Amino acid sequence: MYIHNVYTTHPSLRQSTVATSLTSFLPGRPNTLLMLGRTLSRITAGLVILAAAWSAAPADAQSSFADHTQMSWDGALTGIFLGLLVFSVVYNAAFYSVLRERFLVWQSLRALIYFALTVGLSPLDMGSALGTDSVARQVYICILFDLSIAVTGPFIRTYIEPGMLSARLYKMLAWTGPLIMLTTPAMLLQWPLYMALRNAVLLGTLGLMGFTLTQAWRRGSRTARFQAAAWTAVMAVYGISLFHDIVLGTPFPIFLFALFCALGLEVMLTALGIADRFLRLKRQHDEARATASALHVIAHKDPLTGLNNRRAIERTFADRRPYAIAIVDLDFFKAVNDHHGHDVGDRVIQAAGAALASGNAEVGRIGGEEFVLLLYGNAQEVQDQAERLRQRITRYAADRVPELIRPVTASVGLVLVGESSFGVAMKIADINLYTAKGAGRNRLVMPAPTVLVAARPQRAV
Repeated sequence: MYIHNVYTTHPSLRQSTVATSLTSFLPGRPNTLLMLGRTLSRITAGLVILAAAWSAAPADAQSSFADHTQMSWDGALTGIFLGLLVFSVVYNAAFYSVLRERFLVWQSLRALIYFALTVGLSPLDMGSALGTDSVARQVYICILFDLSIAVTGPFIRTYIEPGMLSARLYKMLAWTGPLIMLTTPAMLLQWPLYMALRNAVLLGTLGLMGFTLTQAWRRGSRTARFQAAAWTAVMAVYGISLFHDIVLGTPFPIFLFALFCALGLEVMLTALGIADRFLRLKRQHDEARATASALHVIAHKDPLTGLNNRRAIERTFADRRPYAIAIVDLDFFKAVNDHHGHDVGDRVIQAAGAALASGNAEVGRIGGEEFVLLLYGNAQEVQDQAERLRQRITRYAADRVPELIRPVTASVGLVLVGESSFGVAMKIADINLYTAKGAGRNRLVMPAPTVLVAARPQRAV
């Protein structure tokens, strides 16, 4: 097998096979796509067929264009596994375009590392610098093995749901990568103390990953359950390999084949876990967005009319300064409530709000039967527009609340804003409104167009 050929060629690497084998399952296996989960049973069945045929001689390709071509089962399995990794990266990218979660990035990185590692373990020609039996090829493989382990910590700490890991454990996961990479040269130098340190780091990383999944599982993590299932087969393969290395003293004869089968299963189970996590995250994001939208409506909208409230109008004033402000008040509205009831009074307010919103002004309800208009244009335009909307209230109320015994009218206080603040403009508009009320109601009052907000109210229209 490729991996055993590699380590047999270079004894310095062969001596560390146990440590490498024991921990290379740690990098939470390459990710996969949502659609792979749907084909899990078919691919698994294919792997079973490949396993049954492992001891058989290589099959002759029977296609019309490839007569006499030989195909080895380990090569076919390698191709399947590489295909899973490519699809994994593509689907992670698709998921990432919807939800920019960091664990998708780490999963894609792990998939790319495993792709490069699989190519390195194969007999493919990688150029003269990375010949099959060259030391450079072995260094390349060692680095990739450790990189695959190093990205496991960042992957798990971003993959597991928030709140499922203790703060201390969360910090410890961030240190696994640097510690692993610091011990990578031990595979080549073979210094006893350095190798002992490496083995301790690898075993510590193994224990940390197991403890991480256990803690998250006990706290109710669905993601931890998926990942534990995904790593079980890989752990079993490395357990058998460890038994062969330590007890039997010989390499596990079908290590690479068994590893690819386990990794293929891990890829699919991790894909299901990612799909589940993705759907839950999307649901949480949608719920959070809906809640934020609802809170925004509550904070900025009047619940009876759906118009802006005072807070929203004040923000609009700051964002887009109007030429004039008008306060609109329904005349004798208390009589409507007393004679017809508050339900009819609410309908009258809704009709008035609809009438005012039918123009180009920014409209808000500021309490009771009072409304505010932010008007744009010149002095004559804002005055004409405010008057049209004031008169429109009577028509809308008559059409929408036909049981009224008398017409609904409104008084308006209008002021040109000039350089004044929202608060000052509202005070002057309110003064003009009371001028309109004192002049007999059912009218609009504003200062002379040439006088700005500091002017006293002068005339009635």
